[in-house]
Amino acid sequence: MSCNLRCVVKCGLLLAILDLLHGLATEAFYGYEFYIHYRCQWVHGIRWCRYYLRETNHSLRVNIGIGEGVVCILFAVLLILALCKYQPWLAWLWLLKAVAVLVVNGYFLTGWIVEKSRYYHQIWDQHNYDQDNVFMTAGIILTLVEVFLMFIFCCVGGSFTYKVHKQRLPTMETDI
Repeated sequence: MSCNLRCVVKCGLLLAILDLLHGLATEAFYGYEFYIHYRCQWVHGIRWCRYYLRETNHSLRVNIGIGEGVVCILFAVLLILALCKYQPWLAWLWLLKAVAVLVVNGYFLTGWIVEKSRYYHQIWDQHNYDQDNVFMTAGIILTLVEVFLMFIFCCVGGSFTYKVHKQRLPTMETDI
């Protein structure tokens, strides 16, 4: 069963809208965490709060996560434009963003898992453990969503490239 270029573009646009929602969710989560982290009204005071945020890389992850959300939104719009203008090379640039997001999330998740296994944080209170679990859960969910979108994109992107290339090739009937 073969589908035409219009069907592939519609599927790609659905993927781009899902990626746009992924970017908005990333921006919303890290924006909220930015507000929470820099308000820092924990019972152990501002000095311990700054130490905790620096040691866990949560403040660095929040700052990078805000940038990640903006980049996701921009690349989703770029993907929409590439699909509407039939530009395969521009559509494949989206894959760079997906790989970058996977690398950033993988780096922070690996660091947090290694830190959690070291037991250096035995002096944390329950709020610190809850906050650490929130970041790990969000990182895992955002990474899995990005892997899913990347898998679907490779299928759609390959089909899109093939269909556009096939459409632009001159046939024997038009050359004569």
